[in-house]
Amino acid sequence: MSPKTSIFITGATGYIGGTVLQRLFTHTNAANFDITTFVRNADKAKVLETQFGVKTVLGSFQDLDKLADLAANAQITINIASISSCDNVEATQAILRGLKQRHHKTGELPHFIHTSGTAEFADNARGEFASETVYSDLDIPAIEAFPPSAPHRPVDLLVVAADAEGGYARTHIIMPSIVYGIATGPLVDAGIANPHTTMVPIFVRTALSRGSVGIMGKGLSVWPIVHVDDVADAYIRMLDAILRDPVGISHGREGYFFLEGGELAIREVLQPVANTLFALGCISTRELVPYAPGEAGKYLFNDEDGVQGSSGREILSLVHVMCSS
Repeated sequence: MSPKTSIFITGATGYIGGTVLQRLFTHTNAANFDITTFVRNADKAKVLETQFGVKTVLGSFQDLDKLADLAANAQITINIASISSCDNVEATQAILRGLKQRHHKTGELPHFIHTSGTAEFADNARGEFASETVYSDLDIPAIEAFPPSAPHRPVDLLVVAADAEGGYARTHIIMPSIVYGIATGPLVDAGIANPHTTMVPIFVRTALSRGSVGIMGKGLSVWPIVHVDDVADAYIRMLDAILRDPVGISHGREGYFFLEGGELAIREVLQPVANTLFALGCISTRELVPYAPGEAGKYLFNDEDGVQGSSGREILSLVHVMCSS
């Protein structure tokens, strides 16, 4: 009997991470997986262990030694933690330190699937125009031309260097665009995983704070989008490719994977939010009110990031919940 594949996952109770973990439960090789998750909430950790048979370790991204130890004990590390982890240099360094320890101890090359995002390619349109520039994950020189100061870029550079320069891990960077859709499944039903996208709640909270739904410039920015189920499927396909041919799958400098399934003008998201919040009496106008100079930075950015690689009812149902809570 062959040994089980050890998998360490961060973000397993999140929107994307929980959807991926559910896929692992029903995977054809599920019996051969030894999964460990990193969880902040003790109650959720208990449910994961007792109801779903998943090993858990309590901690946060500030527990750097724990991160390193867990990565050192895994053949495959999948980082799908909150959006802030895309920019968490110290936590990433801790994970990479663990991967390096594993390589030195065993001689094997552990795999690291890291979650970044296409915000790295956002331009400075500020809503005034829809850019015609489209980036491809096959155009490595164009990706490498982005400055280290770009969103998520400092962490991505660390991940790539662990493979291309350090040679102690095979790294793969998955870059989802704007993820939409309501996540479903046993982890959501059990109250473990977050079922909602991160973007619409940001728009709603911002509107509730300023009294109107804000927009940058003319609101002409266009965002690439992808459904959460398609995102989860991409992680599983990546895992399957690693298990099938660990050498053949693109990694390091060539290991970028953009996820997109269409595009959406930012107005198409913001206007239904404004209409619903106004109808509920939560804001004073259904009009999209431009941000004052410097104001948008307090809440968000909404410039476009064109890459290649939503359901209005879902958006409105979430707005109803947030406005009434």
